[in-house]
Amino acid sequence: MEQALALDQNEADTYYSLAEIMNFSGRPEETPRLIEKAMRLNPHYPARYLWCVGHAYFLLTRYDEAVAAFKRALARNPDFVPANGFLAIVYGELGLSKEAETAGATTLQLSPQFSRQWIQQRLPYKDSAVLERVQNALRRAGLG
Repeated sequence: MEQALALDQNEADTYYSLAEIMNFSGRPEETPRLIEKAMRLNPHYPARYLWCVGHAYFLLTRYDEAVAAFKRALARNPDFVPANGFLAIVYGELGLSKEAETAGATTLQLSPQFSRQWIQQRLPYKDSAVLERVQNALRRAGLG
């Protein structure tokens, strides 16, 4: 992705893709800057951009910012499963059981197959401790 950006610095989705890679490879602190650039290049950006930055904030334990990003993603697309699921995860991390269960129920309504196993198959975290953290939060949110 870095090579792609060297060739074309005006492709918003390339910044998004690099941000996703940073999240999964243990470098989420780089994601907000990348997503901000993607949003400037594409002012009609999809909800997944907001999910990506919310995911970074979750990884950085900046939970208030994560919640805000996921809510902004859901304002753009209320049926966006990753934002609903990670909102449940963040609420689980915060110990907000009622909110976690509500977001978890919405997630399951939208995607009945959403589970810890589903997450494990789809989120390629370099650090297995991060995946374990996500799975524990899913359990607290009633998704495990």
